[in-house]
Amino acid sequence: MSKLVTFDSTVAARTRAAAQILAAPELFASYEAKGGIREDLEGIRDHGQKAEALSQAQSAAQAAGGAATLYVLGNFVRLQKEYTAVMAVVQAARLDLAKAHAPIEVLSAVDRIIVNEAEVSIKTFIDKDGKSKKKAVKQVSQEALRAEMAKDGRALLDLPTIHHVLAVRKVDAARLSAMVTVAESLSGKLADRARAKGAQKLATAAVHDAVAAQKQVWSACYRLLAAVGSEDARVAQLLSEAAYKRSKKTKKG
Repeated sequence: MSKLVTFDSTVAARTRAAAQILAAPELFASYEAKGGIREDLEGIRDHGQKAEALSQAQSAAQAAGGAATLYVLGNFVRLQKEYTAVMAVVQAARLDLAKAHAPIEVLSAVDRIIVNEAEVSIKTFIDKDGKSKKKAVKQVSQEALRAEMAKDGRALLDLPTIHHVLAVRKVDAARLSAMVTVAESLSGKLADRARAKGAQKLATAAVHDAVAAQKQVWSACYRLLAAVGSEDARVAQLLSEAAYKRSKKTKKG
């Protein structure tokens, strides 16, 4: 059984065959005389043209998705590296603040920033006794991590009493602001990436549907087309080009 599921040269050849028979009065008359109708050929042609247009849209969506992915991953990796470096300084600066007898509320605020508070989701699972239980699981999606990094950066900016301690360790307000800016800018890019991926999936599914629809009409009408081809070399050539080519494995013996 053929596995023709996407737009390729076979689909294009079938589209071309139907279009050429429709365009040539004598070929269409021959097809009609064998019991075929115009809707057969129009279906093969229209489904094929739709598959081609959708395939082009699919390629464009893949290109857009690829570009968005490269942008997101490159900037996200750099953001994570910077965030890790900044939080390492915050961890060390926490001891500096304790030694300087900083107010307890300041130390508590720093502790809350140091703790990973990434967004959590509730998942249901079955324990060993067969009972249903719920458990909070930290999300590790790029968006959850990006949001955590942006939130921590803003929280540090909102604690001016520790800025002098951080600045001594080369993390000043400008550096924190830059980190927050990058983290916030990635939010839109993550959405663009998700939309591009969604467009890819929709286009791929639509291409498959159009190819399947053309294949259904082609298979149903093939004997009529072959009968015309047996009388006309032009149609025979078109049918030859439109035949599904199965890959054959050579056997050694």
